[in-house]
Amino acid sequence: MTSPDLPLVAFDLIGVLAEPSWREIDGAPDRERWHRLRVGAIDEHEFWDDAAAAAYRACLRLRTDRLALVSRLRARGHRIALATNFARAWLALVREQLGPAGLVDHWLCSGELGVAKPDPRFWAHLRGLAPAVVVVDDQLDNVVAARAAGLTGVWALPGADLEARLVAALAGVPGPHP
Repeated sequence: MTSPDLPLVAFDLIGVLAEPSWREIDGAPDRERWHRLRVGAIDEHEFWDDAAAAAYRACLRLRTDRLALVSRLRARGHRIALATNFARAWLALVREQLGPAGLVDHWLCSGELGVAKPDPRFWAHLRGLAPAVVVVDDQLDNVVAARAAGLTGVWALPGADLEARLVAALAGVPGPHP
């Protein structure tokens, strides 16, 4: 059972809970088109061809080690948010892979919100969900922006012990802890 008194833990998707990045499919990405896709201004078919879309959908996978971490946090009473710069078209696949487990309480996807991290308006959506929010992201600029917005940021630094970093951050957030 989750507790509203505990910090909400908001995970980024690609690079934290799932892999690979779309960039691994498209070797020469058009950054402007990507920005428009991630904020929902264009559809997937305007971003890349059908073959690239199919290839990405076929290889997009959730990380079992990170899902186990999410499960442990939920068992401790934390609510979980997904806070991602991700295309709306790909979100259904992630929801399907998660299944009915109910691991995610809040879904914040830039493709649905119309605003992407590190924009302060993205963080405002998270701040509205809980008095204390811990953001886990693999992009350091997003961690810095989350902190500037008054949230606690944890960098999912490749090769580092993410769980230890997250537990330490949670211990530093005011409020009760189990």
